Amino acid sequence: MLGSSSESVLNSLTMLTTKAGNIFALCSSNGDIDTTVSNAHGLYFHDMRCLDRATLRLNGGPLSVLLASADETDRSVSELTNPRLQLASGSSLPKEMLGIRRERRLARTVQEEVTVQNFALQDVRVVLTFEFEAAYDDIFVIRGGRRGKRGELCEPRWEGATLSFRYDGADGRKRRLDLTFDPPPSRKDAQGAAYDLSLDAHGTRIRITGELSDQGGGSLESNPLRAPATKYLNLVGVETDNPIFNRVLQRCFDDLGMLLTRQRGETFVAAGMPWFVALFGRDSLITALEVLAYDPRIAANTLKQLAKYQGLRHDSWTLEEPGAILHELRVGEQANLHEVPYTPYYGTVDATPLFVVLLGEYVRWTGDLMLWRLLKSNVVRAIECIDRSSAHGRGFTSYATDTNLGWKDSGSCIVHSDGSLTTPPIALVEVQGYVYWAKLEAACLFELDDDRETASRLRREAEDLRLRFNRALWLRGRRFLDLALEREALSSNPGQALLSGIVSPRHVAAVSRMLMSERLFSGWGVRTLASSEAAYNPIDYQVGAVWPHDNALIAAGLKRCGLAEEAVRI
Repeated sequence: MLGSSSESVLNSLTMLTTKAGNIFALCSSNGDIDTTVSNAHGLYFHDMRCLDRATLRLNGGPLSVLLASADETDRSVSELTNPRLQLASGSSLPKEMLGIRRERRLARTVQEEVTVQNFALQDVRVVLTFEFEAAYDDIFVIRGGRRGKRGELCEPRWEGATLSFRYDGADGRKRRLDLTFDPPPSRKDAQGAAYDLSLDAHGTRIRITGELSDQGGGSLESNPLRAPATKYLNLVGVETDNPIFNRVLQRCFDDLGMLLTRQRGETFVAAGMPWFVALFGRDSLITALEVLAYDPRIAANTLKQLAKYQGLRHDSWTLEEPGAILHELRVGEQANLHEVPYTPYYGTVDATPLFVVLLGEYVRWTGDLMLWRLLKSNVVRAIECIDRSSAHGRGFTSYATDTNLGWKDSGSCIVHSDGSLTTPPIALVEVQGYVYWAKLEAACLFELDDDRETASRLRREAEDLRLRFNRALWLRGRRFLDLALEREALSSNPGQALLSGIVSPRHVAAVSRMLMSERLFSGWGVRTLASSEAAYNPIDYQVGAVWPHDNALIAAGLKRCGLAEEAVRI
């Protein structure tokens, strides 16, 4: 996710991102991990940054980048060369006489291989230096959160050819990174290692193997897991006569494959790199829903894992409620110390109905009644949770917190047309659609068990919601649906409501026209907030910027309503 400053944008454009299983790394195009270049840089495991710095220098200076790639999700390659160098002998080495290939691969261990070749006509003596640093910061601290309790950060220590970094956390977990050098370095200190190289035409190769561990109680694994053994997103192939489209589609699958994450032996789709490599409710559910046609196993894994954490009690800190589906689960030091509420955190208004929607659609696609019967009690509790949340919203599913719990979750995004912030309770337009959809899906599921009484009740409730929705949220004067009940703002949210089928057929054309009007459609996509609204800011997070995931759901909703031309335009 791009930051707001030009520096953040620049850094993101030159960053290499790799991931395997439950570890990931971000580095510069030269292969350096260096938090002075970008605060996001690092090697991460279990919501902790295990390396802040891993730099490579030639005679004390940086190398020049010829080519950099991270086309393989678990591997980065940087092809480097020397600038003009003053050698110890007093002579100088012209630029681009040395070829340095730096390759880093993530698996259960982190493997870095540096190959140096000499293309000069004579032997060359140079010094290659590796420097490392590890502070073991929690991901929430890296993102700007308050630093809480700290354990003991041990001094780096050499044992033979292995440099070890260790942090004994305040949460009782012992975290460690061991870097083993082959061949052993010429010199070593607490910051790293140096190689005195005499390069002939054959060159030399150096390997560094990093072993990560996170020792402690509970079910969390101590070492990185392998990437999922099952090959996902390969059950259905799509090929067209347009090679560019085929490449774009394959890149989509590759990127989704990178987000597949292993934790506690289970596989799920993480919400995003680098800050959201975790189990999410809304994000994981929507992703599984969108790839049902390609691989329904992702949906089955997601549903079973989220069901394990379904809410059991009321908790004002984590916003847990009986039957609620989580928003976000973290496993780092601050979460273990309960300094942040993500243990898990249930602050979402839409994950619970989306859970029911995904299960219904999954069964429709696969006919897997075993999963439905396994999760039947979870569906019952989810529906009860949805109904309770409607009690304080005049019969509409809403939230009464000061924190926004919809997908637009920033502090400034739920506004009136005049720009003033809205006050709780807030009943978002798209959430009512998800509830309507969830009750229809649940009705179909109960019918599979011949429970027609429950199915009929759920259908009646869905129809009642649909009728009340189209009366209460329709802005007659503006010919559009409201952002939320009695908020009077034009936003992208009604486009998502189209996907559920809750929007009355007599309103669909008007909603489509507004979505594609100059006020909402920028040419790049549908804006999160219309340009006619007082709070509109196309640079800000969710009051005018264009969000790809938002537009994907809007396009799907338009297609469902038979508006193919508008969907294709998006």
